[in-house]
Amino acid sequence: MAALIQEIKREVKNWWIFTVIGILLLVAGFYTISNPLASYLGLSVFFGGLIFVNGIMELSFALGNRNRLHHWGWTLAAGILDIVLGFILLLYPSLSMSILPFIVGFYILLLGASLSSYAFQLNNLEVSGWGWVLAGGILTVLFGLSMIFNPVIGIATIVGWTAFAFILAGVVNIVFSLQLKKIKDHSQP
Repeated sequence: MAALIQEIKREVKNWWIFTVIGILLLVAGFYTISNPLASYLGLSVFFGGLIFVNGIMELSFALGNRNRLHHWGWTLAAGILDIVLGFILLLYPSLSMSILPFIVGFYILLLGASLSSYAFQLNNLEVSGWGWVLAGGILTVLFGLSMIFNPVIGIATIVGWTAFAFILAGVVNIVFSLQLKKIKDHSQP
């Protein structure tokens, strides 16, 4: 088993994809804060594109590491779901604007679940700091749930919670990518 863990540590590929995802999420969060009214009107197209691109990157990461990571299928499934959801949001922006709090809340909930899953992957690889990724994932889940169960909280609150959740998820994705890089760097001769 120890040999398998060492092999996984040597073979981690594409760790930087989560840095890119984190940066995209940070950009989404800061854009949302700086343009609240325009953000609500443009959220369906912007989030649709972001979710679609995030799905492509998760799919790429899953396929690139399918022989190296346990439970890579969950990342693959999340990537496929993101691609489908993003495509639907881009195709029907007026529909997505009317149900935006539910769409964004559900997406943030799934994003938090994915981050929590990544934390357990880090724990399985005995990487220190995995608890921070888990804490960020749990907080992201809570933000998603608050948006789903309180859709009438208003545009300002939706924009604010969305921005904060994307910023939090962006930071956690960057932390996760740095942990993956640490695994790769420490395993090279």
